[in-house]
Amino acid sequence: MIERNMRRNLRRTILTILTIALATFIYTVLVSVPASMDRVVKDASSTLRLIIVNKTAPWEDLPARYCDDINKMPGVAACVAITGWPATWRDISDPVFAVGAGPEIADVFPDYALTGQQRAAAAKDKRAAVVGEILMRKYGWKLGDTITLRSTDADHMEMTFVIVGQMTSKHYPNIFLIRRDYMMAARKAHGLPDEDIAWNIIVRATSNDAMGSLAKMIDEHFANSDAETRTMTESDALSSGLSAIGNIRAIVFALCLVVLLTVLLIAANSTVMMVREQISDVAVMRALGFSRSAVAFLLFGECSAIGLLGGIIGAGAALWMFSGGITLGAALGGNGALWVTPAQTLNALIAALAVSLISGIVPILEAVRLPPALAFHKVV
Repeated sequence: MIERNMRRNLRRTILTILTIALATFIYTVLVSVPASMDRVVKDASSTLRLIIVNKTAPWEDLPARYCDDINKMPGVAACVAITGWPATWRDISDPVFAVGAGPEIADVFPDYALTGQQRAAAAKDKRAAVVGEILMRKYGWKLGDTITLRSTDADHMEMTFVIVGQMTSKHYPNIFLIRRDYMMAARKAHGLPDEDIAWNIIVRATSNDAMGSLAKMIDEHFANSDAETRTMTESDALSSGLSAIGNIRAIVFALCLVVLLTVLLIAANSTVMMVREQISDVAVMRALGFSRSAVAFLLFGECSAIGLLGGIIGAGAALWMFSGGITLGAALGGNGALWVTPAQTLNALIAALAVSLISGIVPILEAVRLPPALAFHKVV
């Protein structure tokens, strides 16, 4: 009977299902944004890495030579100086966050899983680049492609690279890793300051127990120097970077609420029309002896079926499109990506079902409370 009633006005049923599907798709993607950020920060908490920045000027103001002193400290497994280069590929709509680093990057980031072949290729060709898998997929790049990037700064410096490897790291899936010496040489050739200054220095500790004392030792060692340091864990650095773009969580939840309220109003309007068309059927069923609960079950079942079908279509489409991850854009640079997981899909499916049921409470309860004799003349 539920299936037959859904076919009573097939066009309206399909449009309602598609509306719920679209809203569920948007809801699934939105709730996945803060969840993806939390995932990146959580994963970074177990990497044994420390991020060192300038205490007073966090960007582009830390001598790369600091690694020489840091490598001599107890508890240090590896150290590398990092210099970022915000750039674009074809135009400003194709942002790329390039990062220049030395060969020590493989020891500091063992989770990058750089192969011996990739390291050899990078050592042989100064133009070599290793690119995150999500960035590769976004722009359709392949191994061996030659890519020319242009700086977003006023100098518009251009550099050409050859992709020699793909990185599978979930921490920095949008990264475009290049040789730092090539970057510094290009800056010098373009008449830009060529002083060996890094954006930050990254250190990998030998153990989790050594991280606290090592961070304190580094800051004390460079105290009263021309460039004093501030050392933090990688998870703290990522949290700080993500918070710099605003209260994403509050914005996302506000948008989710707007989406749910919108689809609730649309579903409620559709439910009112559905019940209005079936009010005479309700009266006949009540006169034949059907209980109020049985009639309400059938009407709520129709609402549930519509919500469930819409939720499956919308949440399923989001899972299919974004389960492999998608870049969060230039605002986050190389940090993080958006992943839609089965947990977020189930969350959205439950939300779609709940909204559909809530939309039917008032018209359905009013319909089943009417005496059969009055229901034939009553419009809900």
